Formats: sequence, structure tokens, C-alpha cells
Amino acid sequence: MQDARDLVGQTALVKLTNNEGLSFVGVPEEGPFLCKIVAVDEVGIWVENKRFVTVEIRSSAGRYIPKSRQKAERHVVNLLIPWRIVQTVVRFHKGDEVEAKTLGEEACPPEPIGFLK
Repeated sequence: MQDARDLVGQTALVKLTNNEGLSFVGVPEEGPFLCKIVAVDEVGIWVENKRFVTVEIRSSAGRYIPKSRQKAERHVVNLLIPWRIVQTVVRFHKGDEVEAKTLGEEACPPEPIGFLK
């Protein structure tokens, strides 16, 4: 591995100093989490989350949608984790079992998706 750009496309275990501003996308306050690195730049690392959920609470006309009619939509998103809060990144070799346990994969248990305790 020459530099951090070699992480792109790899499964990594990421440990943060804190989850400053990332709790809304499911990044836990404690513990490392597994993720797929999709990009690296001078600001931080971009990771993939396959289970980002949004819920429309207002119609296109601006009217409130009652909870009984609100529908959750799941999206595949990339989120930026700034270098200033990255404590450690552990890279796994291709073929390791951990690849199936990345953030948002179906194989993960239903509670904190893709995160290790």
C-alpha cells in the first residue's frame, strides 16, 4: 500500500475519535465499524452506506403527511468522514469474511447495521 488512495474499493474497519455530526447516518458513538471505502481525498474518506433511510413528512404541495401514510425509503449513499475524526483505519485483504459485514449489507444483523461492539 502506497498511500490512503489504495483503500478505494476495499473493506476497512474504521475507528473514530467521535461521531461528530455523523450520528444521523447511523455512525455509533462507540466502537469501530466496517465499511467499503469509495473515495479518499484531502478532506477525508468517503464510505458507502447501503441502508440510509429517509421519510417524507411533507407532500410536494407542502402539506404534512400523517405518520400512518409516511413511507421509509432506503437509499445507497456515500458519506464523508473527515480525517480530523478518524483515529484508525484497518484494511482487510480481499476474500476475508468481513467483506459481507460492511455498513448496510443484508447479511448484517438488524441492529446497528455494519457496526461492531
